[in-house]
Amino acid sequence: MSYSKFHWALRVALSLAYFAFLLKQFFWPDPPLMAASVHVFTAMAITALVLPLKEDGPLGTILTRLIDVVIVAACLVIVAHFFVATERLEMRLAYIDDVYLVDKATFIVGMLLLLEGVRRCVGWSLLLMIVLFLAYAFLGSYLPGALGFSGFNLAEVTDMITMNTDGIFGITSATAINFVFYFIMFGAIFALTGGGQLFIDLAMMAAGRLTGGAAKAALIGSALFGTISGSAVSNVAAVGVLTIPLMRRSGYTAEQAAATEAIGSTGGQLMPPVMGIAAFVMADLLGIPYTRIALAGLIPAVAFYFALFVVVDLRARKSGVGTVSADLLQVVAPIMPRLHLLASPLFLLALLFMGYSAPFAAFYASIVALLVPLIFKRTRYNIRKLYEISLDVAQQMALLSIPLATIGVIMAVATQSNLALKFVTGLTLLGGGHLYLSLILIVLGCLVMGMGLPTVAAYIIGSVMFVPALVDMGVDRLAANFFVMYFCVLSMVTPPVALASFAAAGVAKADTMKTAMLATGIGAVSFLMPFGFVNDPILLWSGPVPDILLAFFGMLCATVAWAVFIQGYLHVHISWIERILFLIVCVGIVLVKSLEPSWFMLLAAFWCLVGWCFLVRPKLTGRQAPVAAGAPQPTSGTE
Repeated sequence: MSYSKFHWALRVALSLAYFAFLLKQFFWPDPPLMAASVHVFTAMAITALVLPLKEDGPLGTILTRLIDVVIVAACLVIVAHFFVATERLEMRLAYIDDVYLVDKATFIVGMLLLLEGVRRCVGWSLLLMIVLFLAYAFLGSYLPGALGFSGFNLAEVTDMITMNTDGIFGITSATAINFVFYFIMFGAIFALTGGGQLFIDLAMMAAGRLTGGAAKAALIGSALFGTISGSAVSNVAAVGVLTIPLMRRSGYTAEQAAATEAIGSTGGQLMPPVMGIAAFVMADLLGIPYTRIALAGLIPAVAFYFALFVVVDLRARKSGVGTVSADLLQVVAPIMPRLHLLASPLFLLALLFMGYSAPFAAFYASIVALLVPLIFKRTRYNIRKLYEISLDVAQQMALLSIPLATIGVIMAVATQSNLALKFVTGLTLLGGGHLYLSLILIVLGCLVMGMGLPTVAAYIIGSVMFVPALVDMGVDRLAANFFVMYFCVLSMVTPPVALASFAAAGVAKADTMKTAMLATGIGAVSFLMPFGFVNDPILLWSGPVPDILLAFFGMLCATVAWAVFIQGYLHVHISWIERILFLIVCVGIVLVKSLEPSWFMLLAAFWCLVGWCFLVRPKLTGRQAPVAAGAPQPTSGTE
């Protein structure tokens, strides 16, 4: 048998076994430590096969193949070790009972394997961060001042990271097994049986004929696809391959098209019910029902896309570019014969809001997603599709689970060494006790920390390092977590490392850094919103429904004011003085608590400015016509 056939057979066998193991947990769950250890190291073995070393690299073909095979074999040996040792590990007293030589060897080999897995999955940024925390665990006694602590020896680090349900087998791995798997399975089934294409076609039909319809279709498609996707990059790959060429044909430059898709796909991670996987982790960290997290995420997600929609609309009216021609819309396949495919996401939402658990809802919605396409001949699929779905789910899970598991190292070290507490104290001192200065410092921290990391990874680290500081300053725990998550999401488009922007630039064959800058400029309209729900948790669906809806309306008005400030256009081109007035009104609505008298005065001021731009300004100066289609377009971040 050739190596390529052996590699393929091994990858398929491990993927199907891994999928079956995860599926088994729904019916017959294993003890947490056994389930987590089998999950993590089987995922690592699959990662080594899905992302093999480059055979044309400096190591040569034979050596790279040998390394991959050794990694897979080592992972399976570690799985066998935990299978045999689980009973002993579950009965022992952590940090008190002896740590055996085999446990230390398992930690060292397992950690090296996972570090290599992180490098292959997400690159050097997370790898270097984990190495830094491991070094801190061992060398803390050599550090001066507040950072220093007594340090841990090898036995203590082994105990902390690989011998109990903390560390790599902690909350992140448990969340992957108990929540993430079921939603990845649902998303894969729905997308591969035609639901993903239906979402994109619905977006085209809904927005294609509007002013700037190409970009608006991209935003709607990304939002819809984001409800089932946990990754901004995969969202770009699924939606951008169709919407970016459409935007290019309607007059956008390559960078403008890529930037619009990048920021739209990034926002998909704020969309309930999946919310980039972070919702499940947040529910576990806060100890509250998942449905509460999804409901709280509704207003921020809608406000995010509304803000982008307004920016795209103003940009299209200002420039005259972006409208889709009728002949391009005619290629969209008929929607009505496929509408029944929406039964599964609707069934999922119904189960969630009826009070069923998230895994239960996602599991049975997956079954519905498999059965519903078979009702009509037009949407039926070949039975081989089940094999493709199983492989796809297993491999998606593996590539996501390795970064998630290794983040457990950061959580364990930061907690056990009191580094998280020291960070809270340091941030409080640096911010001088001022909430908004501390919030700005946390924004910078989230954007820097999120460079090159999956959103859920950045959020987990941020929840450990930043959230306690905000809670100490009186911020609601749920609002503090959403604030951190929001800016970790936005780090996917902000330079210098912007994974979603780079992915979109690759699809559009555009300049990567210019795309990232443009995406940040388009998305700048959403940077103020998190300050709103920190100041006023009612925006996270906390309070009487009439008050929530009124506060939501105010937030939408603030986003329009911010978009007008950025674009300098509302029905007519406006002056800098008028732009500054819109900015003042926007900041005021966000920072003043909803439903207070001054808040209503700011809303009135906003509508007065809107009336001025539509009714008075054109009479004073004459309405300025939009730039003709096809004219050269500005390339600044605001465009």
